[in-house]
Amino acid sequence: MNRLHRLLVAAVALTAACAATTEPRVDDPWQTVAADDTVITNPTTHLTADQITVLREVAARTWRLVSGPGVDRTTSLPLSSVMITGDPAATVQLSPATSAQQYTNPALIGNYLSAIAVAKDLGLEPADKAQARAAAVLAEIQTLAKYKGFLFRWYSTTSGQAIESPQGRPVKNGYVSTVDNGWLAQGMLTAGQAFPALAAGFQAQLDAMQWGFLYNAAGNVLYNGYQVGQGYSANTYDNMYSGPRIADYLAIGSGKVPGALWWGLARTPPADHRQRQVPVGQNRTYTDPQDGKAYTIFEGHYVYDRIKFVPTFGGSMYQALAPAMVVPEQAVAPSSLGMNNRNTALAQGAYGQVGAATSVFGWSAATSPTGKQRYTNYGAPDLAINQGDVPNDVITPSAAFLALPIIPEQAYANVSQLLAKFPLIYNQYGLLDAVEVRTGTLAPRFMAISQMAILMAIDNAVNQDWLQGCFAASPYAKVLFPYLSMERYSIHGLVGPG
Repeated sequence: MNRLHRLLVAAVALTAACAATTEPRVDDPWQTVAADDTVITNPTTHLTADQITVLREVAARTWRLVSGPGVDRTTSLPLSSVMITGDPAATVQLSPATSAQQYTNPALIGNYLSAIAVAKDLGLEPADKAQARAAAVLAEIQTLAKYKGFLFRWYSTTSGQAIESPQGRPVKNGYVSTVDNGWLAQGMLTAGQAFPALAAGFQAQLDAMQWGFLYNAAGNVLYNGYQVGQGYSANTYDNMYSGPRIADYLAIGSGKVPGALWWGLARTPPADHRQRQVPVGQNRTYTDPQDGKAYTIFEGHYVYDRIKFVPTFGGSMYQALAPAMVVPEQAVAPSSLGMNNRNTALAQGAYGQVGAATSVFGWSAATSPTGKQRYTNYGAPDLAINQGDVPNDVITPSAAFLALPIIPEQAYANVSQLLAKFPLIYNQYGLLDAVEVRTGTLAPRFMAISQMAILMAIDNAVNQDWLQGCFAASPYAKVLFPYLSMERYSIHGLVGPG
């Protein structure tokens, strides 16, 4: 996009913003919800008893996989995926685990701990057995090779050894992934709250994580990671609205990096950055609750179907909403991140109806149902920062479920449509990882990251955001929440005439 094109796009967007209205188009249900400032903070009250029963059954089936075939019995570590044998059906047979599945990473371990807490809360596993399961994971974490308190990116689930890549050889000096350790930390924080008898053990692991080591003071952001023996990654996590914000939350909450890290994160990329839209908004100045200094940031947004939102890089629901499964953004940040979660979920629904012309929505990274069945970054292109190719031919159930605590009525209708349209995606172990919407082709495997996201979303949806409450009750919340609560994004109301 050349400079003249950028200026023209910006002028059009600015004109639309000046014509902002709260009146939705009559036939657009997504605009109707986005037209006011209502952010749902108790999704359970928006679901019927019958709907909650259905969701609890989905959770029970999903836990059957996650707690059984999805875990290595020797190390108690979660496998990355589980394949099925034969074609998808209402009852499926699982393939024995091979080296292609016998690896894990810190994010999976952390989310598995959160899933164990969910299983206790939903009554899927007796409290004593759930605690024993969490204790076994803690014991394994204590033995895993680390660097400055952080786990490496990959581990063998059969031996617990650090490995250089999935199915790779053992290594002594691995790569420390910042975002993966953020997800690990949230899981340990959650498990410590859910199982008080284990709190000291998990806290010791949290205390050992030297977040300051991953902080780029010059850029006031976190590095993507660190390769032991070589140095920091060339890239940093610059955008606020993405999955890696979970690492920012844990780093700030730990007190080991300045809280002012919050202001180093871009709400949208700068106008001269290569991106799909030129963001519109305004500068706002905030006083930091720790250092008392004034910080001015650009509160910008994109627009789709007159809905204003802060975008993710790839138009992914997981990148947008996964952190909100554990951090109560809806309740603590209703004028910023909480509202943006709502608007992003609504924009995905609108994109499904208008842009992709599908009867279901939910785009995130998932298994490609065809070809070599690679894990692929699917997204809603019109909602993405990325100007490159963003494939949108595949829907993943986990993305659909992530919207349940955010827009429960619309999300439940979407999940129901997904199950009705593709009934063989659902079996005794829950939902397969993905479906190619045009052909109905199903991915023949379960991905651990997706199954755990489904469990976390359902727990919040059916039990008044219980999982979020674990983080809210932690000491990390006291440090983080003053930052979460103070912003007002430029995403209120609709844009332009109907």
